[in-house]
Amino acid sequence: MKLTKFVCRSVVLFILATLIGTALMPSPSFAQTDTIKALIENAEAKYKQGEDSFNKGQKDIARQKFDESVDLIMLSGINLRANPKLDAYYTDLVERIHSFDIPKNTRAANNPTVTKPGVEVLNQQNVNTERSAIDEIASEVNENELSAVTAAGLKVYGKYDFDFSVAPPVFQFLNFFTSGRGRSTMLAGLQRSGRYRLMVEKIFKEEGVPLDLMWLAQAESVWKPNALSRAAAKGIWQFISSTGSRYGLVQTAYVDERSHPEKSTRAAARYLKWLHEHFAGDWLLAMAAYNSGENRVDNAVAKCGYADFWELYTRGLLPQETRNYVPIILAITIITKNQNRYGFSVKPDAPLLFEATEIPDQTDLRVVSDLTSLPYDVVQELNPELRKGCTPPGQSYTIRLPKGYKQVFELSYAGLPEDQRMRRPSVARDDDDKPERVERAERPAYRPTYTTKVVGYQVRRGDTLASVAQRHGVSVKEVARINRMSSRGELLRGQTLKVPSNVRSKSKSAAKKQGGRTASKSKSRRR
Repeated sequence: MKLTKFVCRSVVLFILATLIGTALMPSPSFAQTDTIKALIENAEAKYKQGEDSFNKGQKDIARQKFDESVDLIMLSGINLRANPKLDAYYTDLVERIHSFDIPKNTRAANNPTVTKPGVEVLNQQNVNTERSAIDEIASEVNENELSAVTAAGLKVYGKYDFDFSVAPPVFQFLNFFTSGRGRSTMLAGLQRSGRYRLMVEKIFKEEGVPLDLMWLAQAESVWKPNALSRAAAKGIWQFISSTGSRYGLVQTAYVDERSHPEKSTRAAARYLKWLHEHFAGDWLLAMAAYNSGENRVDNAVAKCGYADFWELYTRGLLPQETRNYVPIILAITIITKNQNRYGFSVKPDAPLLFEATEIPDQTDLRVVSDLTSLPYDVVQELNPELRKGCTPPGQSYTIRLPKGYKQVFELSYAGLPEDQRMRRPSVARDDDDKPERVERAERPAYRPTYTTKVVGYQVRRGDTLASVAQRHGVSVKEVARINRMSSRGELLRGQTLKVPSNVRSKSKSAAKKQGGRTASKSKSRRR
């Protein structure tokens, strides 16, 4: 009886002690909140050190501190997707690092067990970047969207250029792309692919890579040369900085060949072929390694004991993005080979046909636009690797022009004075008509054969920024800029737009006819 009472009293005391101890301990959520707060503070401190070093001209030290700020987050082991606050901070951190002009590579981010893909901090001015498709699909797709296959069931049809096996995730993504949220992405990619498919097929044949693997580009970027991922992977084939350099893609303050359609395609083909050989002829493992790095897949295979993607998938030995990545590519490939069966009828864009011409020295693409009477957007689209809207200084450079414009350009360029190859920066003025900020150019301004004035245009039914810009022979960006609106903004019927209009300048002989007095006044004003 005494023993029973003692045992009961001991149990009660143990329970009370446990309850008190639990109450005094911080809850996991609070502990994690504190951890994330401390992590952000430490990363921000490293970033500030890098910013200070950059401002002092110490770019190597700045690069190191920026790397350390990113590494603190990526090596913490915390799942960014499950922590919106940390995820938002990381995205902002990468964007701020990108705003600095440090032409060498910094590393980063999403593969801490291997070579750490690079957060490179090249200057992105004058070139638009767009969000990478794989960020949205592979990382942010809702689990509920993949929970079921269509009622009739989806089947795999067709013959393919490489061997692969399918599993339920492939059918889930087939459903996602045919009847789910991914359908719009699929439609956009099928259309844009027409611009580059002939070029990709030619290069893949030359490099001995299955042509069906071209649809990796649809998953990665939806065929956009300036697509930029959260981990700073860039281009149609989404090369991180280090892998791009490994395959010969030049990255400087003026040029980023990861956005060069032909050169990046050649690099992607060679990398895929190397991965295929590395994984003993297994294209699924090669694709997984293209996403997360060969070392990470090697480690997963070593833990698993089987060199089989679906086995690694089932055991959860690969990151979630990589687990989704391979089924996404297989689903896209299956759909593209059987578009009618899966409810698609897309007319692809026309191929980008061009002629190459060599420019002897630094030249502004706006000058190229003027000399050819082509919209600036057309010239820029054919040369997306030029980061500052001009060719690099102190060297010759080969640019691409639409087919049929090479001779026109070369004739016009041959008569262009060397000091007119670059445009003078604009000078802002205040109410007293005095310069607020004077930017001295090394070369005088280029004077095209026309002047630009602004005209009013009343929006009609069915008008878009693109149709208005095309009607007036200017770019969408110019119309959007002058109206202080987004280039993707919608127009309202009856709305009045300001539209730039090019007017031919008067020749010197016509100016003289106006009279010596007027001509002399104009001359003095130009001084």
